[in-house]
Amino acid sequence: MESYADLEYAGEYFSQRLHSEAWEATVDAVKEAALRSATRAIDRQPLSGRKGVLTQTLAFPRYPDSAIPDPVMQACCEEALALIARGNSQRRRLQEEGVQAFSLGNMSESYTPGAGKGLLSLTAKELLRPWLAGSVMIQ
Repeated sequence: MESYADLEYAGEYFSQRLHSEAWEATVDAVKEAALRSATRAIDRQPLSGRKGVLTQTLAFPRYPDSAIPDPVMQACCEEALALIARGNSQRRRLQEEGVQAFSLGNMSESYTPGAGKGLLSLTAKELLRPWLAGSVMIQ
């Protein structure tokens, strides 16, 4: 397995979600690559607990789960959409390279240290919150 969500799951997920036009307008090969990239980004997050089976390739499922939880598959879809929609922007590349300030004419931007790292999608971060190390669910 290379991704937490396959094209079939993602297609169903996005068919019931608003503002997924970028997904629909993308060819399947790019969608698959985005899902694999999203999975790798999720696996780079600081996760609590341990793998369900120590020899499994991906970080999920986590012990004691035996299957990948639906919120993780949804987070994979959300991150894939974010990668397609804005993952290769000039702003993102500057942040990943460690640039902390950028000016062009009258426009300027400042980035906090570490900007451009982690997940692009805030929705994906929220969906993954129960498995992120150091996060606490408040009810």
